[in-house]
Amino acid sequence: MNSLWQHFLYPKVHIVHSDENHVAALYKPCDILSVPNENGKNSKNILLQSPYDFERRCYTLPNGQNFFLLNRLDAPTSGLLIGCFDEEIARAIRECFFKQEVQKTYYALTTYQKIPPSGMFSDVLEKRRSGTHLRVTRGSDEKALTKYFVEEKLSFGGIPLLKLCLQPITGRTHQLRVQCALRKLPIIGDKTYGDFALNRKLWAILPEKRLYLQSCAIEFEYNFRGKKYLFSVKMPGEF
Repeated sequence: MNSLWQHFLYPKVHIVHSDENHVAALYKPCDILSVPNENGKNSKNILLQSPYDFERRCYTLPNGQNFFLLNRLDAPTSGLLIGCFDEEIARAIRECFFKQEVQKTYYALTTYQKIPPSGMFSDVLEKRRSGTHLRVTRGSDEKALTKYFVEEKLSFGGIPLLKLCLQPITGRTHQLRVQCALRKLPIIGDKTYGDFALNRKLWAILPEKRLYLQSCAIEFEYNFRGKKYLFSVKMPGEF
């Protein structure tokens, strides 16, 4: 993999893993955009400091090389993004995402509720826009499915919390944040769907004023020129 392109990564963005076909897993810190906003506003903190083509879903580097971004994370969410430099490989991996053949794992800190140790969140969601603001609610548009596992019960300053392992099967906008909030398990630090009073209390105790949601593992198998490749990457939890 040509190392020159790494100079265009936003500070603190780094390569976690890459395979023989130069498919790369990048770590994105919280409050960094996966891609620029289409209206161009508030687009300073971007994954790659290069022009982005919304139609082809790729960044174009100064040497003319394209970096195809294959998944996205909400700006407040930290963790793993997948990309590659070959458009044929990009199509193959996007097909894996479309067919729900990618296993994604997230960690989240939420408010405490007594729930079964594992289960499935199932909802039909709907996106609503008010000016430049996007909000997702229960509705009639898109089915959202997420497996969950209770990792542990925690306490900060006497406030009980849950650490959840979340494995989304679908990839809807704001899916994990909305599904947790709908079950009175808002993710700590969520400025849109969260418990704002509790966020203020916990930000005085927790190490960072952030959304406590991290993409920490991705695994899939893709086909390229008649051969199958397993791509698997995992990184330590941040909280």
